[in-house]
Amino acid sequence: MTYTAYVTVRLNSKRVPKKSIKKIGGSSLVNTAITKLNQITSLNEIILYCSDDSIQNYITGNVNYNFIKRPSEFDGDFVTFNDILDSLIDNIKTDYIVFLCVTSPFISVETINDMIEKVESKKYDSSFLAYEINSFCWYDNKPLNYIISTPDVNPEYANLINRTQDLKPVVVENTGLYIFSVDLYKKHKRRIGFNPYIKVVDELEAWDIDTPEDFEIAKLIGKKYGS
Repeated sequence: MTYTAYVTVRLNSKRVPKKSIKKIGGSSLVNTAITKLNQITSLNEIILYCSDDSIQNYITGNVNYNFIKRPSEFDGDFVTFNDILDSLIDNIKTDYIVFLCVTSPFISVETINDMIEKVESKKYDSSFLAYEINSFCWYDNKPLNYIISTPDVNPEYANLINRTQDLKPVVVENTGLYIFSVDLYKKHKRRIGFNPYIKVVDELEAWDIDTPEDFEIAKLIGKKYGS
């Protein structure tokens, strides 16, 4: 099986302007991603897909990647992941795509290798990154992972007060890393298959930069743990 890493960025982000070239620990986010992928020996190719050639000025060191210029029409705020991938998918000659998002700079090489190995084993048809929340969670105005002690409605739980360590954790999908086959995507327009391997990591490794506050926290994480 062949694996191609796919990194797509734009330089006109709004909430955190030029987010992909901001630096954590002295390295731009795009540089961190490309450098990390160069350490994955099972990759056959690394594709950087961006509408602005200048993105390459923020990649340093002796690293390998194939820059493909994407049409600027895919830089809009309402353009989806599928819209962008659809514009390139027929030109990616590979069995599997390893999508790494540059805004999750703390994903480790070990994590990427483990996810590739799980897909390689054929036990799973895809893989994605996630983290767990061990807390009292609600969804759609209802408790998601616990039952409120209400004697008149749930008498069997009348004396129950949950401890957070006893709660069933909620698994949160992180958008930083996906591995999926080209065939799966073309047939179903999905980056998560029907039997995925869910790679659960801690919240620091799964940290995603989406807001200015996220970026400030990422700088602190980078100082302590590196990227």
